[in-house]
Amino acid sequence: MLDLDMGALEAAVDAAVARLARLKPLKTEADMIRALRGGGTFTMPQLYRIAERVGLADRPGGRKRIQDGREQYKRRVRSALYAAHRHGWAPREGGAWLIEGSVERPTRALFVWLPNDKAQIELVLGAATEVLARCGEPIDLIVADPPWALYRGDPRAAYRRTYRRDHARVVPGYVEVDPGRYADFTASWVQAAKDAIRPGGYLAIITGAQQAARVQVTAEDVGLTYVNSIVWERQFGLYTTRRYVHQHHTITLLTNGPLDSKHRTFHRPEEMPRGRNGEIYATDVWSDIPQERRRGLLRYDNALPVPLVSRVVRSTTNPDDLVCDPFTGSGTTPITCLQDGRRFYGGDANRHALRFTMARILAEVLPAIEAANGSRST
Repeated sequence: MLDLDMGALEAAVDAAVARLARLKPLKTEADMIRALRGGGTFTMPQLYRIAERVGLADRPGGRKRIQDGREQYKRRVRSALYAAHRHGWAPREGGAWLIEGSVERPTRALFVWLPNDKAQIELVLGAATEVLARCGEPIDLIVADPPWALYRGDPRAAYRRTYRRDHARVVPGYVEVDPGRYADFTASWVQAAKDAIRPGGYLAIITGAQQAARVQVTAEDVGLTYVNSIVWERQFGLYTTRRYVHQHHTITLLTNGPLDSKHRTFHRPEEMPRGRNGEIYATDVWSDIPQERRRGLLRYDNALPVPLVSRVVRSTTNPDDLVCDPFTGSGTTPITCLQDGRRFYGGDANRHALRFTMARILAEVLPAIEAANGSRST
């Protein structure tokens, strides 16, 4: 069954690959829809039709109704798909999203890519606690950039007035948190994160300076161990006259277990400063990473730069490890995992975030990676 079903899917993916080369960076919502509908996205109903065309529905018992009301062959297709994902299957070339729901309202998405690359991606729609609870295996690293309770999306808020963006190019649906509920919100998702992390694994929380103390204390209260507070310098802080300008963000790094655990991974990033004897001097002040800029392009309301997340991922995990981001947003963490050879599982409460992430990977990230791989091979 796997050979028949996946062989048919490969043919469909191969047809999509030819269209990927014509895709351009996302500038509008229309570009996002074009990327998803241009052959790089397949829904479960489409997979069921493939199964019917190749005769899988007519196998013994294929049309029998089972416990959830589905026909048996549909359950077999779903089981084969996720079994293949767990065993590292991917199309011969190119990449595709397999989604539940629709392109407009995806509820779950699975990305399959190159056969020798295990950096696979799974996205689910849901709140952070739900996303974390649905992960099927212990997580090596959770990267989280949760809402900062700054009234994003409120047209009366100072944030909206001060950041003079073209909001027609901002992906809608950002889910903000009421400042009055922020403590309970933080306690809930941090506890879920602690429960999902393997012994020796990590939680890295990116916040503004005003929320760093809250998340650290909350994480330590649920049993995580403090490792570092990393300062990520901003290029331009918002001008203020009655207090110091906020010129940095904070990455609070914690681990599940003692600092001296043999299960804790740490690699000093090669690009960091070196001491007199040439040893890597991994400091907790990062001034070499610029802000994420997408001038003239479609963008998410809040986005982290890939080099920032990449440094966190490479220093705290090994290739093929599982990285999670329950606030996926613009897709920086799954994009990083594709480039750095880690597996990714995560999601967001905003369905538009999932669509934007899927479209970015198809239209912008895969062509760039494939072009780079091609230049290296020649």
